[in-house]
Parts: sequence; structure tokens; C-alpha cells
Amino acid sequence: MRRDDDRGIALVTVIGLGMVLVLLSATIVSVAVSGLTKSANDADASAALSAAYAGIEDYQSKLQNNNAYPLFGVKGSSFSASSNFPKGADDNPAFGYLPDDGDADRLDGDGWKAVTPDRAAEYRYEVDNSQYYGTGVLRVRATGRVGEVTRSVVADLKQDGFINYLYFTDYELLDPDQGTTPEARACVPTRDWEQAHDVPACTELYFDPNSVFDGPVRTNDTMVVCNSKFKSAVMTAYTPLRAGDRNYKISSLANCGAPVNNQPVSVDKLPMPATNQSLLQETRSDLQDSTVPRPGCLYTGPTSIVLLDNGKMTVRSPWTKATQIVGDPAIGGSTPAACGTVGTGANQLGSTAGQTLDVPQNNVIFVQDVTRTPSNAATTPDPNDWKNGDFPWYDTAKSSSYCSGQLRTGTGKVTTTGNGVGYPRIGETPPSTSSTDPSYGCERADVFVEGTLKGNLTIGAENYVYITDDITYKNPDSDVLGLVGQQAVQIYNPVTSCTQNSRTLAWSGTYLEPGRTDRLVSAAILSVGHTFTVQNYQCGLRGNLQVTGSIAQKFRGAVGTGNGTTTASGYTKVYGYDKRLRYTAPPKFLNPVSTSYGVSRMTESKTAFTPKGREIR
Repeated sequence: MRRDDDRGIALVTVIGLGMVLVLLSATIVSVAVSGLTKSANDADASAALSAAYAGIEDYQSKLQNNNAYPLFGVKGSSFSASSNFPKGADDNPAFGYLPDDGDADRLDGDGWKAVTPDRAAEYRYEVDNSQYYGTGVLRVRATGRVGEVTRSVVADLKQDGFINYLYFTDYELLDPDQGTTPEARACVPTRDWEQAHDVPACTELYFDPNSVFDGPVRTNDTMVVCNSKFKSAVMTAYTPLRAGDRNYKISSLANCGAPVNNQPVSVDKLPMPATNQSLLQETRSDLQDSTVPRPGCLYTGPTSIVLLDNGKMTVRSPWTKATQIVGDPAIGGSTPAACGTVGTGANQLGSTAGQTLDVPQNNVIFVQDVTRTPSNAATTPDPNDWKNGDFPWYDTAKSSSYCSGQLRTGTGKVTTTGNGVGYPRIGETPPSTSSTDPSYGCERADVFVEGTLKGNLTIGAENYVYITDDITYKNPDSDVLGLVGQQAVQIYNPVTSCTQNSRTLAWSGTYLEPGRTDRLVSAAILSVGHTFTVQNYQCGLRGNLQVTGSIAQKFRGAVGTGNGTTTASGYTKVYGYDKRLRYTAPPKFLNPVSTSYGVSRMTESKTAFTPKGREIR
């Protein structure tokens, strides 16, 4: 029998249990809703980051399709405030600053580019091109937006250029200019994989086992190897027709075999530019509001440059009249103090001691040929033109001239005709004494470089670049040098005599500096029309040629001779890649005709914009 007082207790218990169930249900619903919200936010955050990456890829594609795209952009944010965009925004909504589109959810001047047609994911980006003119690097900050979530990434973009490789060639052939027979000099260059048979007149060179390549190697031709030592990636534009066939050749010399370390992989051809005249354009003072915000220095005729470890350089350039120009072709010019004082007086460019100047930091020096106009011409449009019959002089007494007569030394000894900046040296037998194309032509755009660089600089020449002594960096972590010759880039290696036995074909000779052996060069080197080579390499054994940087050339250049086992004359290659060139470049260094921009660095950054398009500073 139930007692009346038990019914009250039961009611309280039921009510209590009901309240617990209600609270538990509410908690479960709250947790579920919270989980859904967090899940949605996580999904939006992930999608926003993907949209930011899509922005980087979009900008890369625009660079690929338009070489001038680094000049497009908007200076609307702090990220791009120091940039210069002479070509405007290109109607690109991703630059982020567009007129109001009427959408109430968007602020005036707010622009985003859709990843998908429904605009569920969008991006915008800003460009910092302030370092592009100096190092070739573009910085891009892209922000992705999905719903009310934004995320940003920053990427450094750099072209796939010649400096990405320790060693690059267009042809795996000896430069015809270095041929020792009329047939070899008549060589018509053809890539091995592009021809049906060998061209006998052309001389193939091989990668010998004594040379060490400590960096990536690439060629547009087919490699010939002999137990070659490649410590990094090796690439060739040759793709065999049949799968499984070798994409390289093994030298016919005795005991030659495949590369010791890395095997070549097949890649696309990397086309070389026809000239280095784009460097001349970098000395124009009339383009400061567009493509040349900081003009470099122009010198005319034979020019010597000695780099000093205090950030200065000593320049001798007696033919120079204007060190910056206006127009293409030049119709005017100027002589800014930073590039030197023209003339032959003391501490001027034309004096025997030259002039000591600050290195033009993050800039270009270009050396051009002397040009002539008729002596009766009323005007000379090019400010560096010389009238026929006119020559610069060492001093007011005109004791020595250029291109005629002979140069006298302090001892009174008469030497051969010189180029006005000390070459050929006393006692030197020039490699060529041809009347039509002599070595050290007195009106040619040859530049003679040596010393220790403090800073970032590119030196280009319309003719030859001669490396007359070691070239090193004051600070190997920050200094960088580019050397760009239209003709060959040569290691200066003078001889007093060097002859070939007509019967045995063996060479014998005497070096002007017999005690001078190993050489050290730190630079990114490019020969647009010819090669990187050593003068008189066949005239005796010289030691090691250590290059730290990169070497790009149209043809292979000989630096020594050997039998596949030992070096018989010239230098043994010891080439090492300057890994900094993956991320930076010498100022305004030449790039391939057609190339792509790769990401050298990328990281997520602090979010740059709110979903409404306001910059977060």
C-alpha cells in the first residue's frame, strides 16, 4: 500500500530528472552548434589560404605572358609604398583598388578577384618591385578571402635565369673564334640533337674527370662526358627519340665512362638573348619616370676598372665624353659626378691614373664601342661620337696617342701600339695581331676588370670582358658581381711567345708572368655571343681556375688541354655555385628570352586586409 507522503517525493524526483534532461539536451545542442561554427570557420580559413596561394599563381601567370608585368601595380598599401609602377594597374581587379561596384558589402576602392565564378573565394595582391631593378626579385603579398575570413602569404619571385646554374651552355662546341684551323673557324654551330649527323668542322668538347662542378649544370645541347664529376643536378635539352636511350654521349677517349655522380635529365631549351644592349638602356637618364629609375654609368672605348675593398673603384676611360645618355639611338647625354669627370687632367677618367669613384651600388656599368662621324660633319648626334682623325691624349703635351704610333713607358722603352689603358702590357705578344681584328682594339668596347668588390654591381661590355687578376668579394655574404660580355669573357693570361709545331702540332711558349698560377674569380659570368675562356691556355700548365658564382655562355670555352686523365696545359676547373644566386641576382643581369618566374621563398604572413578590404597596419 502506497503511503501518501511518498507521492510528493516521487514528484520532486521526476521534476529534477526532467530538468537534468533539459539541461543536458541544451548542452548537447550548444556543443553541436559550436562545433559546426568552428568547423565552418576552419573550412573558411583553409579556403582563404588556398585563395591566397591562387593569387600568387595568378601573378606568376601574368609575368609569364608579359615580360613588362613587373612594371604594373598600385601603390595603395604600405607593402608597395616604395615601388614604382609606370604602367599602371592594367585593369587588374586583383591589385585591389577599383571603383565602387555597387555592392553594399564592399567599401569604395575595394577590389577582389574571384577564384570561382560564384565568388565564394577571392584574392587580391600587392607587389613590391623596389628590389626588382637591383636584384631581379619581386615580392608579392596575396590575401585570400572566404566569407568573413582572410589570410595572407608573402612570396619572393625570381626568374629561371642563367644564374640559376653553375654552368650553362647554348652549344657544347668549341667557340669557332678559338678554332686553330680554317675549318674549325668556319664551323656553323648546330646542336647535336638537332642534326642528322656530326659536323666535322665543329669541335665538340667533353666534361673531363679532373674538373669538378659543385652546382647545377645545364645545356641546350647534348653533353659529352668522360667520368665527369657533377655534384648537383645536370640538365640537357636533348630528349632521346627512344625511351631508355642515353641523353648524353661518352667521349671516345680511352677509359671514358658515364658521369660519376648525377645523370643528366631532359628539360626544355633555355633561349639566350642575341645581345646585351639592354644594359646600355640602363644608362639612359630620360627613363627615370618609367623603366630606368636609377641610371647607371656608360663608358666609351677601352676601359679599365680596379675594384677596391672600401666600396670604391678606379676607372680609366679616355674616350668617354658622356656617362649617361638620352634616347635610342642616343641624341644627348650628361656627365653626372657619380660616374666620373671626363677629360685627361689629373684625377679624371682619361688620365694615366684614372679616377677613383664610389661603386654605383645596385647598378650597371656598360662599355660601348667608339663611334666615328665624318670630320666635316656639322653635328654629332651621339654625345660620345668622335670625328674622324680625332684622338684622346694622355696629356696636354700629346706625348702619346691612341691607335697610331707607339706608347712609351717611363723608361723610354717603345712597346707595341696600345689601347690607351695599358694593354698589351710591356713584353706581351697579343693573341691576335690581325689588322682587321687585333686584340685590345684601341676603339673597341673592351673592359679590363680586377680587384675586390664591396657592393652589388653588373659590368657589361659591347666587346670583350678581360679578368686581369683575381676578383673577390669584401663580404661574400652580401656582395655580388655580374660580368656580361657580348664577345668572350676571358681570363687574362699574357705570353711573351707561344707557337705551335707544324709537324707535331704541340704548343710551347713562355708566360709573361710565369710565377702566376692559380686564379680566383667570384662573379656571375655571361658571354652572350661567345664563351668564357682563358687566353693562351695551350701555352703551359697554370694550376687551378676557381670560379665561385655562375658561368653562362653560347659556346664551350677551353681553359686548358688534357688527355682525359691529367691536365696538360692551362687550368684545371674548380667551379662552385654561389647558392645566393638562387634568391638574388647581380643588378639588371640579363635573363633568357623566354622564361618563367619561380617562387624562391614563400611564407604565411600576418593577415594584411579585413574582409571589407581595409588594410591592417
